[in-house]
Amino acid sequence: MLKRLLIIVLGLYALTSCMENHPDPEGPQQMVFSAVASHSTKDIITTTTYPTDVPFVVESVYYNDSKKGTEGSSFMTRQRISFDQSSGVWKPQTEHYWPEGGYIQFYAASPDLPQVTIDPEHGVEADWEIANEEDTKVDLCFAETTEKCALHPVAVPVVFYHALSQVCIKARTLKDYSFSQKENGVVQANAITVVLDSVRLNGVISAGHFSQELRSWTYGDPIKKADYKVFDSEEGLALKTDRYENPIFSVIGTMLIVPQRIPEDATIDEWHHIQIRTSTTDTTTGKVLSDITYSIPKFSSIPLAVYCNRLVLDYKYTIRLALGMEDSELSATVTDWTETREIILGDE
Repeated sequence: MLKRLLIIVLGLYALTSCMENHPDPEGPQQMVFSAVASHSTKDIITTTTYPTDVPFVVESVYYNDSKKGTEGSSFMTRQRISFDQSSGVWKPQTEHYWPEGGYIQFYAASPDLPQVTIDPEHGVEADWEIANEEDTKVDLCFAETTEKCALHPVAVPVVFYHALSQVCIKARTLKDYSFSQKENGVVQANAITVVLDSVRLNGVISAGHFSQELRSWTYGDPIKKADYKVFDSEEGLALKTDRYENPIFSVIGTMLIVPQRIPEDATIDEWHHIQIRTSTTDTTTGKVLSDITYSIPKFSSIPLAVYCNRLVLDYKYTIRLALGMEDSELSATVTDWTETREIILGDE
């Protein structure tokens, strides 16, 4: 009985596999797509889900046998691919159907912007500039796949990779500075808080040309640079510690940057102030003898290249600032966006 059940299960699995991976023999199948990210993508979200409200573009070439050693012909020319809510798949603006034989090489690019082009033989290229803070939220992605027409999938899998580098900046206080002391029947309480006011990333390369074929960036002459405001607040951000007096990191900004060797004059500039409230209380009467609040402004300009000399495409960089009464400190880590491996450049 167990053997018969196993045969039935295997038969159902094989039938399901055929239905999912092979075209209907009764007629040509319409071509549709599925879009995912190799890891977190689009506006710096943290999952591999590609947003259904962001169309992408595809070009493809048809080959009789295989791509190598044969001459291809254009099959799909810059088609805008949008998500169809009714069917739950991505469809091109013009209907395309699978040929009976041969191979198709697909290249895809996101977002669908004029400065992002696709060469059907060499892939995605882009003249890209990140001129301001708003531009640092726009992702540039590329993908490619080759499918055998006779065994085509139900939907062409488009797996996007990042052409940019992600930079996340965090901040913490160096330590818990608050303390109290008792002397001659008087308690002096000192509530000391480090408050972050502003952070800027200055002098990084802001424009270049991306080539998918070379997986590389080139830059113009002269090289364009930009300054980005990462954080700015009139109220400021109080940097806290937990109940064990361990500093707590706060994410203050995440951005997408052109991959590059960091210029030697690139800096992270930060402004913070030390907010101090000192009060004295008579322990016998409980009377508050004095209560004074004042602040001390602090500023530092830290050379970024000393801690992180290169930004590589498709990687995430976490830069950590530690601020306080002493000189500010900086450290950095590098991870791929799946965060399955890590290169430590500084202590957490």
